[in-house]
Amino acid sequence: MRKYIHYDKLSSEIKDAIYLYWGTLKQSNPALKFDEAMEDWFMHQFDGFMIAKYHIRGDNLRKHFRLDVEIPIRIVELLIESSKDEAEAMELIGTIVNISKGGLYFISDMPLELSSIIRVVIDFGAVDNELSDVEALAMVVRHDTRDDKKYGIGVMFSSIYDNGKHNLNIFILKNLSYYLYS
Repeated sequence: MRKYIHYDKLSSEIKDAIYLYWGTLKQSNPALKFDEAMEDWFMHQFDGFMIAKYHIRGDNLRKHFRLDVEIPIRIVELLIESSKDEAEAMELIGTIVNISKGGLYFISDMPLELSSIIRVVIDFGAVDNELSDVEALAMVVRHDTRDDKKYGIGVMFSSIYDNGKHNLNIFILKNLSYYLYS
């Protein structure tokens, strides 16, 4: 069953923006459901809303806003490693420290090569019981060696499976609105 954002838990400014957006879209599509308009607003209007309202741009000129979090992540498969041709099975556990619609950054005990393609499972259920795990393919675009002898790995999503994009969007929207308006 698909889970939706609880509209009553969002800030009044975001509610107003979504409601106006829905009203505009309903003029050309009277059958449009509010939940569909809310998700579409987040996908296409949210970043512009943040920039216009708060004059905030994504850090380091990123396309999407990053949300600081602490969420378990599992890397369940290394599909393509830049220095090897064959896929490798693995089960690596890490902790996401920030996430956006376009990717995430996590801490790991094991390094991953730049340009490697990995299959990840994000455990949203550990921090929000209304959301399920998200499985995605991602490409390693950054890796850092940290002082604590762990590795920081930045990945860009290349595809998100099933209902995962919806769950990712809901998670980010809920948490950003709580952060901004609490």
